Amino acid sequence: MKKNMFTDLFEDTSTKNSFFETYGYPTVVRPTCINYGCDKLVATDGKRWRPHCSHCQGASWGKHPHRAGVTPFKTGKCNNIDGHLGFKCFIDWKLVEQDHGRIKTHIDHKDGDHMNNTIENCEELCGLCHDEKSRRSGNFKGYRY
Repeated sequence: MKKNMFTDLFEDTSTKNSFFETYGYPTVVRPTCINYGCDKLVATDGKRWRPHCSHCQGASWGKHPHRAGVTPFKTGKCNNIDGHLGFKCFIDWKLVEQDHGRIKTHIDHKDGDHMNNTIENCEELCGLCHDEKSRRSGNFKGYRY
């Protein structure tokens, strides 16, 4: 499988750091997977970091189960049901549960730094709450980076 320069650089920490030091860029630390009990480094699509490692990403798509001892961060529910963001979640989650439906949720990085995958910095929100929170805080760009 052919890899791009970004993937090659970030596979090995020693290569990554020596590259950045050689060319005068600040050192970038590749974050670890957001799932509880997983200590693997996150995957990349060549443009940005994913919040999960490649194995956990595949497990979230149903390709295979999570490794033993790993619990997914995402539960499939918005954490803003209590309205702690200044507005209540727009979705009636009781109806979603009754219909056995599943709504795709997002991982919001509270400080806006998508490389900071610490549990304290991440929160699971539905798409509506994530967009509204971003608009109200002024960091809505209209696209994903």
